[in-house]
Amino acid sequence: MCGGNEYAVLSPSRYPEDVTAEQLRQAFSASSDEKLADQLVRCKGCTLVYVNPRIDDSLLVESYESAVDPTFIAQNPERIRTFSKLLKKSLPPVGYKPAPGARLLDVGCAGGAFLVAARDYGFNVTGVEPSHWLAESGRTQYGLDIRQGVLSPGMFPDKSFDVITLWDVIEHVSQPTELLGSIYRLLKPDGLLLVNYPDFGSWMARMLGKRWPFLLSVHILYYTRKTMTLQLEKAGFKTVRIKPHFQSLKFGYILKRMGPYVALSRPLRSIVEAVGLGNLPVTYNMGQTLVVARKPV
Repeated sequence: MCGGNEYAVLSPSRYPEDVTAEQLRQAFSASSDEKLADQLVRCKGCTLVYVNPRIDDSLLVESYESAVDPTFIAQNPERIRTFSKLLKKSLPPVGYKPAPGARLLDVGCAGGAFLVAARDYGFNVTGVEPSHWLAESGRTQYGLDIRQGVLSPGMFPDKSFDVITLWDVIEHVSQPTELLGSIYRLLKPDGLLLVNYPDFGSWMARMLGKRWPFLLSVHILYYTRKTMTLQLEKAGFKTVRIKPHFQSLKFGYILKRMGPYVALSRPLRSIVEAVGLGNLPVTYNMGQTLVVARKPV
Protein backbone atom coordinates (compact mmCIF):
# COMPACT_ATOMS: atom_id res chain seq x y z
CA MET A 1 0.00 0.00 0.00
CA CYS A 2 2.84 2.42 0.84
CA GLY A 3 5.15 1.20 -1.92
CA GLY A 4 7.70 -0.16 0.54
CA ASN A 5 9.42 -3.51 0.09
CA GLU A 6 10.54 -4.30 3.65
CA TYR A 7 8.42 -6.74 5.59
CA ALA A 8 8.34 -9.18 8.49
CA VAL A 9 7.22 -12.77 7.91
CA LEU A 10 4.18 -13.72 9.99
CA SER A 11 3.83 -17.27 8.70
CA PRO A 12 5.82 -19.24 6.08
CA SER A 13 4.50 -20.91 2.95
CA ARG A 14 2.96 -24.36 3.35
CA TYR A 15 2.69 -25.24 -0.34
CA PRO A 16 4.06 -28.67 -1.32
CA GLU A 17 6.92 -28.50 -3.78
CA ASP A 18 4.91 -30.38 -6.42
CA VAL A 19 1.78 -28.16 -6.31
CA THR A 20 0.23 -27.84 -9.78
CA ALA A 21 -1.47 -24.95 -11.56
CA GLU A 22 -4.73 -26.92 -11.58
CA GLN A 23 -4.59 -27.33 -7.79
CA LEU A 24 -4.10 -23.57 -7.48
CA ARG A 25 -7.09 -22.91 -9.73
CA GLN A 26 -9.24 -25.06 -7.46
CA ALA A 27 -7.92 -23.27 -4.37
CA PHE A 28 -8.99 -19.92 -5.83
CA SER A 29 -12.57 -20.85 -6.69
CA ALA A 30 -15.48 -18.58 -5.70
CA SER A 31 -15.92 -19.69 -2.08
CA SER A 32 -12.96 -21.96 -1.56
CA ASP A 33 -12.45 -23.60 1.83
CA GLU A 34 -8.70 -23.99 1.21
CA LYS A 35 -6.72 -22.84 4.24
CA LEU A 36 -4.07 -20.23 3.61
CA ALA A 37 -0.93 -21.96 2.37
CA ASP A 38 0.96 -18.86 1.23
CA GLN A 39 3.64 -16.90 3.06
CA LEU A 40 1.99 -14.09 5.02
CA VAL A 41 3.94 -10.89 5.75
CA ARG A 42 3.45 -7.49 7.37
CA CYS A 43 4.80 -4.33 5.73
CA LYS A 44 7.27 -2.50 7.97
CA GLY A 45 6.06 0.80 6.54
CA CYS A 46 2.26 0.90 6.47
CA THR A 47 1.67 -2.37 8.46
CA LEU A 48 -0.55 -3.89 5.74
CA VAL A 49 -0.61 -7.69 5.99
CA TYR A 50 -0.45 -9.47 2.65
CA VAL A 51 0.54 -12.62 0.80
CA ASN A 52 4.09 -12.47 -0.58
CA PRO A 53 4.92 -13.91 -3.04
CA ARG A 54 1.56 -14.55 -4.71
CA ILE A 55 0.47 -16.48 -7.76
CA ASP A 56 0.27 -14.81 -11.16
CA ASP A 57 -2.70 -12.45 -11.66
CA SER A 58 -3.74 -14.23 -14.87
CA LEU A 59 -4.25 -17.49 -12.97
CA LEU A 60 -6.29 -15.62 -10.33
CA VAL A 61 -8.62 -14.14 -12.94
CA GLU A 62 -8.89 -17.44 -14.82
CA SER A 63 -9.84 -19.22 -11.62
CA TYR A 64 -12.54 -16.70 -10.71
CA GLU A 65 -13.94 -16.67 -14.25
CA SER A 66 -14.40 -20.46 -14.25
CA ALA A 67 -15.89 -20.69 -10.73
CA VAL A 68 -19.11 -22.71 -10.35
CA ASP A 69 -20.58 -22.67 -6.85
CA PRO A 70 -24.21 -23.82 -6.34
CA THR A 71 -23.65 -24.22 -2.58
CA PHE A 72 -22.80 -20.51 -2.35
CA ILE A 73 -25.86 -19.53 -4.40
CA ALA A 74 -28.13 -21.65 -2.19
CA GLN A 75 -27.48 -19.20 0.65
CA ASN A 76 -28.81 -16.20 -1.30
CA PRO A 77 -32.16 -15.91 0.54
CA GLU A 78 -30.30 -15.42 3.84
CA ARG A 79 -27.86 -12.97 2.22
CA ILE A 80 -30.71 -10.92 0.74
CA ARG A 81 -32.36 -10.60 4.16
CA THR A 82 -29.03 -9.61 5.73
CA PHE A 83 -28.35 -6.97 3.07
CA SER A 84 -31.88 -5.55 3.32
CA LYS A 85 -31.42 -4.97 7.05
CA LEU A 86 -27.94 -3.55 6.49
CA LEU A 87 -29.11 -0.93 4.00
CA LYS A 88 -31.85 0.24 6.35
CA LYS A 89 -29.40 0.51 9.25
CA SER A 90 -26.31 1.83 7.46
CA LEU A 91 -27.43 4.48 4.97
CA PRO A 92 -29.72 6.72 7.10
CA PRO A 93 -27.05 7.26 9.83
CA VAL A 94 -24.68 8.79 7.24
CA GLY A 95 -27.46 11.00 5.88
CA TYR A 96 -28.07 9.10 2.66
CA LYS A 97 -31.42 8.33 1.05
CA PRO A 98 -31.52 7.23 -2.59
CA ALA A 99 -33.19 9.75 -4.89
CA PRO A 100 -35.45 8.40 -7.65
CA GLY A 101 -33.24 6.79 -10.28
CA ALA A 102 -30.16 6.63 -8.03
CA ARG A 103 -27.64 4.23 -9.55
CA LEU A 104 -25.71 1.57 -7.61
CA LEU A 105 -22.86 -0.62 -8.83
CA ASP A 106 -21.84 -3.79 -6.98
CA VAL A 107 -18.33 -4.88 -7.96
CA GLY A 108 -17.79 -8.64 -7.56
CA CYS A 109 -21.52 -9.18 -7.11
CA ALA A 110 -21.43 -13.03 -7.20
CA GLY A 111 -24.99 -14.28 -7.76
CA GLY A 112 -26.62 -10.91 -7.12
CA ALA A 113 -27.91 -11.16 -3.53
CA PHE A 114 -26.92 -7.61 -2.61
CA LEU A 115 -28.25 -6.26 -5.92
CA VAL A 116 -31.69 -7.73 -5.13
CA ALA A 117 -31.72 -6.05 -1.71
CA ALA A 118 -30.53 -2.74 -3.19
CA ARG A 119 -33.15 -2.89 -5.94
CA ASP A 120 -35.85 -3.47 -3.34
CA TYR A 121 -34.47 -0.51 -1.38
CA GLY A 122 -34.99 1.80 -4.37
CA PHE A 123 -31.75 1.74 -6.38
CA ASN A 124 -31.28 1.22 -10.12
CA VAL A 125 -28.72 -1.58 -9.86
CA THR A 126 -25.87 -2.96 -11.96
CA GLY A 127 -23.30 -5.62 -11.09
CA VAL A 128 -19.89 -6.77 -12.31
CA GLU A 129 -18.82 -10.38 -11.68
CA PRO A 130 -15.84 -12.34 -13.09
CA SER A 131 -17.48 -15.79 -12.83
CA HIS A 132 -19.43 -16.66 -15.98
CA TRP A 133 -21.61 -19.09 -13.99
CA LEU A 134 -22.39 -16.73 -11.10
CA ALA A 135 -23.14 -13.81 -13.43
CA GLU A 136 -25.54 -15.91 -15.49
CA SER A 137 -27.17 -17.25 -12.32
CA GLY A 138 -27.93 -13.72 -11.12
CA ARG A 139 -29.27 -12.66 -14.52
CA THR A 140 -31.48 -15.74 -14.86
CA GLN A 141 -32.76 -16.05 -11.29
CA TYR A 142 -33.35 -12.37 -10.50
CA GLY A 143 -33.42 -10.55 -13.86
CA LEU A 144 -30.40 -8.44 -12.91
CA ASP A 145 -28.08 -6.39 -15.09
CA ILE A 146 -24.79 -8.19 -14.38
CA ARG A 147 -21.77 -7.65 -16.64
CA GLN A 148 -19.42 -10.63 -16.72
CA GLY A 149 -15.78 -9.65 -16.20
CA VAL A 150 -13.68 -7.48 -13.93
CA LEU A 151 -14.13 -3.72 -13.55
CA SER A 152 -12.04 -2.13 -16.28
CA PRO A 153 -11.55 1.34 -17.84
CA GLY A 154 -14.31 2.28 -20.25
CA MET A 155 -16.85 -0.21 -18.87
CA PHE A 156 -18.95 2.69 -17.50
CA PRO A 157 -18.79 6.49 -17.91
CA ASP A 158 -17.12 8.53 -15.18
CA LYS A 159 -19.38 9.94 -12.43
CA SER A 160 -22.22 7.60 -13.37
CA PHE A 161 -23.01 5.99 -9.98
CA ASP A 162 -24.33 7.31 -6.69
CA VAL A 163 -23.20 4.29 -4.64
CA ILE A 164 -20.60 1.59 -5.33
CA THR A 165 -20.11 -1.49 -3.15
CA LEU A 166 -17.42 -4.11 -2.55
CA TRP A 167 -18.74 -7.09 -0.58
CA ASP A 168 -15.96 -9.51 0.39
CA VAL A 169 -13.97 -8.42 -2.67
CA ILE A 170 -11.05 -6.15 -1.78
CA GLU A 171 -9.18 -8.89 0.10
CA HIS A 172 -9.06 -10.86 -3.19
CA VAL A 173 -7.64 -8.01 -5.29
CA SER A 174 -3.97 -7.82 -6.28
CA GLN A 175 -4.06 -4.09 -7.14
CA PRO A 176 -6.49 -2.44 -4.68
CA THR A 177 -5.18 1.09 -5.32
CA GLU A 178 -6.02 0.77 -9.02
CA LEU A 179 -9.47 -0.68 -8.25
CA LEU A 180 -10.30 2.11 -5.81
CA GLY A 181 -9.05 4.68 -8.29
CA SER A 182 -11.48 3.33 -10.89
CA ILE A 183 -14.31 3.40 -8.36
CA TYR A 184 -13.46 6.98 -7.40
CA ARG A 185 -13.79 8.06 -11.03
CA LEU A 186 -17.10 6.23 -11.46
CA LEU A 187 -18.69 7.78 -8.36
CA LYS A 188 -20.52 11.08 -8.49
CA PRO A 189 -19.28 13.82 -6.12
CA ASP A 190 -20.56 13.08 -2.59
CA GLY A 191 -21.19 9.47 -3.67
CA LEU A 192 -20.78 6.59 -1.24
CA LEU A 193 -18.48 3.56 -1.26
CA LEU A 194 -19.37 0.60 0.97
CA VAL A 195 -16.62 -1.94 1.63
CA ASN A 196 -17.07 -5.14 3.61
CA TYR A 197 -13.92 -7.08 4.52
CA PRO A 198 -12.60 -9.61 7.11
CA ASP A 199 -10.70 -7.56 9.70
CA PHE A 200 -7.28 -9.03 10.58
CA GLY A 201 -7.23 -6.81 13.67
CA SER A 202 -10.66 -7.86 14.97
CA TRP A 203 -10.93 -9.54 18.35
CA MET A 204 -12.13 -12.75 16.65
CA ALA A 205 -9.04 -12.85 14.42
CA ARG A 206 -6.75 -12.23 17.40
CA MET A 207 -8.50 -14.80 19.59
CA LEU A 208 -8.62 -17.57 16.96
CA GLY A 209 -5.13 -16.97 15.55
CA LYS A 210 -4.30 -19.59 12.90
CA ARG A 211 -7.83 -21.03 13.29
CA TRP A 212 -9.48 -17.81 12.08
CA PRO A 213 -11.68 -19.00 9.17
CA PHE A 214 -10.81 -16.04 6.94
CA LEU A 215 -7.20 -17.19 6.58
CA LEU A 216 -7.90 -18.59 3.12
CA SER A 217 -5.87 -19.05 -0.03
CA VAL A 218 -8.36 -16.83 -1.89
CA HIS A 219 -7.50 -13.88 0.39
CA ILE A 220 -4.28 -12.11 -0.54
CA LEU A 221 -4.72 -8.89 1.50
CA TYR A 222 -5.49 -8.71 5.22
CA TYR A 223 -6.70 -5.30 6.37
CA THR A 224 -7.22 -3.80 9.81
CA ARG A 225 -9.35 -0.72 10.48
CA LYS A 226 -6.17 1.37 10.36
CA THR A 227 -4.86 0.02 7.05
CA MET A 228 -8.31 0.04 5.43
CA THR A 229 -8.75 3.70 6.37
CA LEU A 230 -5.31 4.48 4.94
CA GLN A 231 -6.08 2.55 1.75
CA LEU A 232 -9.30 4.49 1.21
CA GLU A 233 -7.67 7.84 2.03
CA LYS A 234 -4.92 7.11 -0.49
CA ALA A 235 -7.63 6.78 -3.17
CA GLY A 236 -9.21 10.10 -2.15
CA PHE A 237 -12.11 8.83 0.00
CA LYS A 238 -13.15 10.07 3.43
CA THR A 239 -14.17 7.32 5.86
CA VAL A 240 -17.41 8.25 7.61
CA ARG A 241 -18.34 5.03 9.44
CA ILE A 242 -16.77 1.71 10.45
CA LYS A 243 -18.79 -1.00 12.19
CA PRO A 244 -18.96 -4.80 12.60
CA HIS A 245 -20.98 -6.58 9.93
CA PHE A 246 -23.26 -9.39 11.11
CA GLN A 247 -24.16 -12.02 8.51
CA SER A 248 -27.02 -14.53 8.63
CA LEU A 249 -26.50 -17.89 6.94
CA LYS A 250 -27.82 -21.41 7.42
CA PHE A 251 -26.29 -23.26 10.36
CA GLY A 252 -25.18 -26.24 8.27
CA TYR A 253 -23.42 -24.00 5.75
CA ILE A 254 -21.56 -22.13 8.49
CA LEU A 255 -20.33 -25.40 9.98
CA LYS A 256 -19.24 -26.58 6.52
CA ARG A 257 -17.13 -23.45 6.01
CA MET A 258 -15.58 -23.89 9.46
CA GLY A 259 -14.58 -27.51 8.72
CA PRO A 260 -10.93 -26.88 7.77
CA TYR A 261 -10.35 -24.87 10.98
CA VAL A 262 -12.43 -26.44 13.72
CA ALA A 263 -12.23 -30.24 13.94
CA LEU A 264 -15.48 -30.58 15.90
CA SER A 265 -17.48 -28.69 13.26
CA ARG A 266 -17.69 -31.77 11.00
CA PRO A 267 -19.30 -34.17 13.50
CA LEU A 268 -21.40 -31.27 14.84
CA ARG A 269 -22.62 -30.59 11.32
CA SER A 270 -23.71 -34.22 10.94
CA ILE A 271 -25.69 -33.97 14.18
CA VAL A 272 -27.22 -30.62 13.20
CA GLU A 273 -28.32 -31.96 9.82
CA ALA A 274 -29.67 -35.16 11.38
CA VAL A 275 -31.94 -33.28 13.81
CA GLY A 276 -33.18 -30.92 11.09
CA LEU A 277 -31.37 -27.76 12.16
CA GLY A 278 -29.12 -27.43 9.11
CA ASN A 279 -31.41 -24.82 7.54
CA LEU A 280 -31.73 -22.76 10.72
CA PRO A 281 -30.58 -19.15 10.00
CA VAL A 282 -27.78 -18.11 12.36
CA THR A 283 -26.48 -14.55 12.70
CA TYR A 284 -22.78 -14.30 13.45
CA ASN A 285 -19.67 -12.13 13.19
CA MET A 286 -16.18 -13.57 12.76
CA GLY A 287 -14.45 -10.26 12.20
CA GLN A 288 -16.38 -9.02 9.15
CA THR A 289 -16.28 -5.22 9.11
CA LEU A 290 -18.25 -2.65 7.09
CA VAL A 291 -16.74 0.69 6.06
CA VAL A 292 -18.80 3.53 4.61
CA ALA A 293 -16.67 6.11 2.77
CA ARG A 294 -17.59 9.22 0.81
CA LYS A 295 -16.15 10.86 -2.29
CA PRO A 296 -15.65 14.55 -1.44
CA VAL A 297 -17.66 17.12 -3.37
